[in-house]
Amino acid sequence: MSSKITQRQCFFLLFLFFIGNLVTASGAKGKPTGWLIFLLLALLSLPVLYLFTCAAKNRSAGSIFIDAFGKPVGITITVMDCILAVLLAGDAMRLFADFIVINDLNDAGAWGNTALLTLTVFFFLKCNVKSLGKAAWLLQPSTIVLLLIGILLTAPKMELQRLLPLLAEGPVILLREGLSGFTAITAVGLLPIFLLSDKVEKSCFPPAAAACAGACVTLALLVMRDTAVLGFPAVSMFRFPSFAASGMLRHSEILMAAAFVISQPFRSALCLRYAQVCLAELWPQWQRIYPYLLLSLAILSGALSWSSEQVRWRTAGELVITTILLAGPIAVVISDRIKARKTKA
Repeated sequence: MSSKITQRQCFFLLFLFFIGNLVTASGAKGKPTGWLIFLLLALLSLPVLYLFTCAAKNRSAGSIFIDAFGKPVGITITVMDCILAVLLAGDAMRLFADFIVINDLNDAGAWGNTALLTLTVFFFLKCNVKSLGKAAWLLQPSTIVLLLIGILLTAPKMELQRLLPLLAEGPVILLREGLSGFTAITAVGLLPIFLLSDKVEKSCFPPAAAACAGACVTLALLVMRDTAVLGFPAVSMFRFPSFAASGMLRHSEILMAAAFVISQPFRSALCLRYAQVCLAELWPQWQRIYPYLLLSLAILSGALSWSSEQVRWRTAGELVITTILLAGPIAVVISDRIKARKTKA
């Protein structure tokens, strides 16, 4: 039996990854023109994702940079991406706990909810990629249905004039929020694409592009709904505006909560699984301890989450993350082309 996943399973898996931050107000989700930013990201993501798939070229995650630059430089870049993957997973786990606690959805508390998510992520780290693809194939359609039903139910509460005027935030704010959305959705797509590039039947690019574009369009619809229901600046005052907008109709917020709970473990797990695969290739003698080590580090980084830091520091961090994630694949593609020309010569 083949250990590879189908392109359809890859699409479902990546869609759940890209939409994993759907409830947070970070980036364009707290701005009235955020829906336009997400539509722009749907287009801008295509060349970036193509760059990632070209850099991967069906190679295993841990060998991509080593093949291009040799061991010293390649290992250094790979370890840097692994550190970023752990930080992103920790931020996602912290967001999950905050969402449950702030919205008073149960009495387990932040640490209790982190423990529940940790168990789910641990299961995802221990099973194979084909099992992850099958799980995503089952859960992604449910997520979309929940979100669309939630939007339809709250449609009577929408006032479309609240979407105007467009682009009123100013160029600086739009650029900053666009960068935040690009970092959270497009740039971090490197991690699952590098992880899955040698595990997908045929090319990884078509399902990756469709998943990212689909997630961006879905987020655009949610931002339009949130702004039309809550208005501005009210929409920017909520930590979780989509949940607040869903709550305008009694009991409909449970649909948003369910969609978030379904998708968030995939975002955390794919980040950590990328780090796990890379480390296992570099130092296979310790591969049994990596799931425990990576989960522990993610929980620690989540406890020290930067999501509450001032905007200027968060923006600087997003610039650093985006630069690191883009620079590596660009250098790999350039290196591959130079080697190809030398071979022809």
